[in-house]
Amino acid sequence: MNIVTIVKYKLKDGFEEDFIKAINDYDYSNSLYMRLVSIGDNEYISIMEYDEIDKTGDDEVDGVNWLDTVEHMLEFYDESRTDSCSGLVLAAYDQ
Repeated sequence: MNIVTIVKYKLKDGFEEDFIKAINDYDYSNSLYMRLVSIGDNEYISIMEYDEIDKTGDDEVDGVNWLDTVEHMLEFYDESRTDSCSGLVLAAYDQ
């Protein structure tokens, strides 16, 4: 079964362009795809799908290091830079 990770970010005003550039520069070679979705009010969700659980762990280490480089752009969720979750894909549709 594939695994999807979802990470929500809230940006400080004026950082949208820099954040989108930084997220596009990240290495997504472990994932099947990545999507960045704007949900309004300076909030964004990144969605990544993986075909192996080990690949999510590999990306978690790199992702934390990447977050260190963009932390100055982010509003915190309490004491966390992101709000995230992950889970197994139970149903899917591809055109």
